[in-house]
Order: sequence, then C-alpha cells, then structure tokens
Amino acid sequence: MGRGGDDAVDEENITLCCAICCVNCGIYKDADCLGCSGKLGVCCLNCEVCCKPSAPVLPCCCCGPKCECDGCSVFNAQIQCCQLVISGALPCNQEVPIAVTILGLTIFPKMGCCVSVGEIMER
Repeated sequence: MGRGGDDAVDEENITLCCAICCVNCGIYKDADCLGCSGKLGVCCLNCEVCCKPSAPVLPCCCCGPKCECDGCSVFNAQIQCCQLVISGALPCNQEVPIAVTILGLTIFPKMGCCVSVGEIMER
C-alpha cells in the first residue's frame, strides 16, 4: 500500500484502466506483482489473504484479521492477481481515491492517459 502502509499492494503503482467514483480496475506495475492478495474490510476490521513471496507475514500463515483505520471507510475491498488489481471503498479513501477513467483515459480528477493512482493522490 502506498502512503506508508504495509499491505501487499502499493496502490501508487497501479495504472488505471477503468474507474467510476470509488471503484477502480488497473494494472499493477510493480516488481512484486507475482502472486495473489486480497483485503476486505468493514469499518476498522480487515481480513487479508496473501500468497506473495515479498508481502508482509500475516498472523495465520497466508491470511489474518487486522484492525486498522483505512481512511474511515465503512467498506473497502481489494483483490490482486498478478498484474490485475480491482479496488473499491465506500466512501473513497487514500487507497481508493475518487476517479473516472474509461479505457485508460482518466477524465477526473485530472486528465491523462495511463494515469496511476499515485498521480491522482498527488492532486
């Protein structure tokens, strides 16, 4: 996760393919994209699964509960399999910023082609 977090995906390295409000799909352009990971959270309680060699160790081998504040979202979810990442949060948070992207062309909050989540968070 970008911005100093310790989950298996650095959101700043996701290039958006499509996004509508608080849900997005993108390509993960990081050296540690091999493997799969996922995270599902309600309020401050998250459950994570991870099968990646470079990811932080979770309490129960490859899965585990975690209590953390992810930007005060009521609901958040993320799944990553190799280079494909799908994320969503309600309301949007630092990991899933509000965006509108169609076929790789981002029109909100900034215009551009192949814009990364990191670039959107820099606004």
